[in-house]
Amino acid sequence: MIGMWERHVHYEEVWGTVVTMDLRGPVIDREAARQACSAAAMELHRIDEWLSPYRDDSAVSQIRNGTLRLADAPAPVLDVINGCAEVSRRSKGAFNPWKVAGGFDPSGFVKGWGADRVARILQVHGFANVSVNAAGDVTCRGQSAADVPGWRIGVTDPRDRTQVVSSVLVKDAHLATSGRYERGDHILEPATRQAVFTVDSASVLAKDGGFADAYATSLFVLGPSGLAELQPFDAAALLITGGRMWSIGNGFLRRNH
Repeated sequence: MIGMWERHVHYEEVWGTVVTMDLRGPVIDREAARQACSAAAMELHRIDEWLSPYRDDSAVSQIRNGTLRLADAPAPVLDVINGCAEVSRRSKGAFNPWKVAGGFDPSGFVKGWGADRVARILQVHGFANVSVNAAGDVTCRGQSAADVPGWRIGVTDPRDRTQVVSSVLVKDAHLATSGRYERGDHILEPATRQAVFTVDSASVLAKDGGFADAYATSLFVLGPSGLAELQPFDAAALLITGGRMWSIGNGFLRRNH
């Protein structure tokens, strides 16, 4: 129970991680919730079949090795490719999934894009208040409790995961974070293909999950100089390095006191 609201949580192992679906409301029909989560889980595995660069049989892997023409790719794959191209253009190449070892790798876009698709399925099944957490990148719809007009999501200190240094109220949007957490310095600067150390973490809040996910990666590469690139868009961002924080946006992200 969350206050007087009920809660149904489903954990799905996919994408090399665990995706958490959290459904809330005054009353939860358990069977309907299980069916909704089952349908959403099927979509997660379809996304893996389409877009995983780690599966030899995925559409992306077949595009990479030349056995699948773009014209013959499933529509969702083309949607992701077009989204990646748009963020690459907007970020002036700071996000560029074509400049990676092995060829095109859309992983920096897919988690947010996929979380949005899964949240939409849960909504279609009648659940207005849901969150989909894909390894720390979270799509939220509706609200988490009767007295909370959204979902309060914490941003942890990348150097001390036990500390929450900021929080943001996410409502009908996606919060994505790229940083030196579990995987360390895993993001490469596209031009040099070297690990970047500009900031310790970059979080982006935006309506579109794919955009938020990819721009968080972009800002991890660019650091504070990249914040100006977000100003024309309906987005907010928070950068953390050492004890310093930079933010931009309409008060979506705020520091805890």
